[in-house]
Amino acid sequence: MKKSQKGMRYGTVFFILVTAVILTAIATYFYVSNMVSDLGRNQQIYSKLNKVNDLINKNYILPIDPVYGNEQILDGIVEGYIDGLGDPYSYYLNETNYRISSNAATSTGVGIGVLTTFDKETGGVKVTFVKRNSPAESAGMESGDVITAVNGTPVTELGFRNAVYMLSGAEGSDVVVSFLRDGEVAPVTLTLTRMTYDSNTVEYRLLESGNGIGYISINEFAASTVSEFSAAVESLRDTGARGFIIDVRFNAGGDFPSMRNVLDKVMPAGIMCSVKELASETTLPYYSSEGHLPEKIVVLQNFATSDVAEVFAAALRDASGAVLVGDTSFGKGVGQRDIPLSDGSAIHISTFAYVTPNGEEFNGVGISPDVAVALPEEKVLGFGTLAAADDDQLQAAITQMRTLLGG
Repeated sequence: MKKSQKGMRYGTVFFILVTAVILTAIATYFYVSNMVSDLGRNQQIYSKLNKVNDLINKNYILPIDPVYGNEQILDGIVEGYIDGLGDPYSYYLNETNYRISSNAATSTGVGIGVLTTFDKETGGVKVTFVKRNSPAESAGMESGDVITAVNGTPVTELGFRNAVYMLSGAEGSDVVVSFLRDGEVAPVTLTLTRMTYDSNTVEYRLLESGNGIGYISINEFAASTVSEFSAAVESLRDTGARGFIIDVRFNAGGDFPSMRNVLDKVMPAGIMCSVKELASETTLPYYSSEGHLPEKIVVLQNFATSDVAEVFAAALRDASGAVLVGDTSFGKGVGQRDIPLSDGSAIHISTFAYVTPNGEEFNGVGISPDVAVALPEEKVLGFGTLAAADDDQLQAAITQMRTLLGG
């Protein structure tokens, strides 16, 4: 009996050792395969670049600038590499575009009220969002405008970062901005006065007093949004609201922490969203606290609902049972960072992805609505003055809320 038990022990140990060897072999195989694959890919890149360089040296008849030629070639290589990723949010900033002069870096004051990004096609400053009641809105600037010069100097000379900093300055001071608008041939030049303004990121009203339907529009997530949202909720409750339609149509996103602060007011305790990073090999979850809105919620979104506004809509759908009404959202589910290089240039690349509470990654896909309703093109173009009765998406949201409230 003892010999049998001893044999069983040896057999068990042998089985564990064999299993460990097999698992180690499998892990080693995949590690080596990945390493070889990376080496092969890198060798392919270097080999092709070396071949092109050799062909240029032997065949290119025009002169290469002896001072700046090599630098321009390197810039072109890195720019092409980033463009080759196929990511519309990633780009390369050469030393001129990334460098911030001492004057610009220490500049303080107020801006003209725009969110911006680098425009790869022109090298200019692309306006992605115009804040409400800002100098830019008052002057007639629109999302999509590309700033090509600031105070008469081209952005390509100033550099991207400097140009962005120069949009801010002392209260009451002027800045001259030239920009291109889609569909227009000639640039538009405007003089804007930098002024402190109330951005009004939240607007609200009671839609149906009988049914108690409150309406809250969030056009951007900024530092003031959480207090404005809380004030809207309390005011609507005082007038009898039992449910809220939260409208994030044409919301291009904004500040991630500010969006989380608003979510914390709305949804119950749990995961708001997660952020997945390749560099850290972790997925970082963000949690909401116990406080939440007990009222029913319908979220309005459309094709222009983007970035953290998409996270907001998906979180309320997943964690609060909100009904999403409208179009599939834009599908910007990744965030970017500047990574400086040793020569004074930088790469601005997507380094993290948003993950909804249900584990959904939506970059390039968007968040699908529960109730799909599209606005005709003419209503989209005239959205700013569209009456509630003519807003098909809003009317569909009201219908959903009536059902949720039992009306």
